[in-house]
Amino acid sequence: MKKIWICAMVALLVLGGCTPGGDPVPSGTPSEPLAETVVPSPTPTWTGEQQAVIDAVHRFYDEWSRITQNLDTADWNDLHQVADDTAISNTFAVWADWLSRGWHLSGSPEITPTSVMESMSDHRGKQYVVRGCFSMERSTLVDSSGQPVGERGMERSVGVYRVLHRTNGAYVVIEAGERAESC
Repeated sequence: MKKIWICAMVALLVLGGCTPGGDPVPSGTPSEPLAETVVPSPTPTWTGEQQAVIDAVHRFYDEWSRITQNLDTADWNDLHQVADDTAISNTFAVWADWLSRGWHLSGSPEITPTSVMESMSDHRGKQYVVRGCFSMERSTLVDSSGQPVGERGMERSVGVYRVLHRTNGAYVVIEAGERAESC
């Protein structure tokens, strides 16, 4: 908001022909309040490497959604294609709980990345942190009769994902989580 106000003031001064030390509004021009202008955020442009990292997060959630929609019949081990053991063990524990209650996912979450940063390199490869908006607006956890489980919580939250670009060329999610803050 502050940036928009400053930009609007600069534009007014430039378009109004004001020079330093001159009148802020030229004589004869009515002074009107400035209308707030909403400027959309630009869509990020990703490098090839960043896009590959983002694609890994999308593949993880595509597979996660497919399995979570069919917990009783899906092969949970398919998640090994897109995630490492740490992310998998955490996910399997949640799935086991949901399966014991007869729950499954209806719909799929959506992830809209906002930043990709390289975080470190080691003998396994390079690690990246992807931040973005995790949305459950078009999906919900349901019981065996298809009824939503509990009250809907926060439908949009900040997602933080760690992706490893392995030395063999594969991209896998090593950590996936959401923060309790809306995006």
